[in-house]
Amino acid sequence: MATRNPQPSLQESRHADIPVPYRLVFLYLEPVSTLVGAVHAHYQQSKYLKLTHAATAPAEIPVSTSIVLTQLANLYLLLCINEALVLRATSDLKVWKTFLFGLLVADLGHLYSVRLVGHWVYWRFWEWNAIDWGNVGFVYFLAVVRVCMLAGVGFRVVRSKAT
Repeated sequence: MATRNPQPSLQESRHADIPVPYRLVFLYLEPVSTLVGAVHAHYQQSKYLKLTHAATAPAEIPVSTSIVLTQLANLYLLLCINEALVLRATSDLKVWKTFLFGLLVADLGHLYSVRLVGHWVYWRFWEWNAIDWGNVGFVYFLAVVRVCMLAGVGFRVVRSKAT
């Protein structure tokens, strides 16, 4: 009877069982939410702009703004597809962490982008509308989950015996 080598090879050690909460967030919740954002940015542009900043939302959307919103929708769709498919294609922890680090940087940029609404938007959650919940609250949540993933929170520690 063949016995398995107790020492994992270098290839095996780079792979890990990604904990279920991370799989749920990054394979399902975030891709669906970015798809919803893409649909709204493309098909509901007036509403999207009013929710972003009602005081400056135009009555009629300029062609340039419509183009930029469709480009935003396209990038959200790209994020949805990349996250859903790339992370499903591998359990290589290095790939997951590299991908999620890039998204963490994007989270910080996303949070920075809403600063023009006013600094209140970062903490007065009771005044948030639907888009504020997506632009700030949900991004806070995703950033925290990414930091936890990058820090290894929730992963089983495998100790090998020195021979």
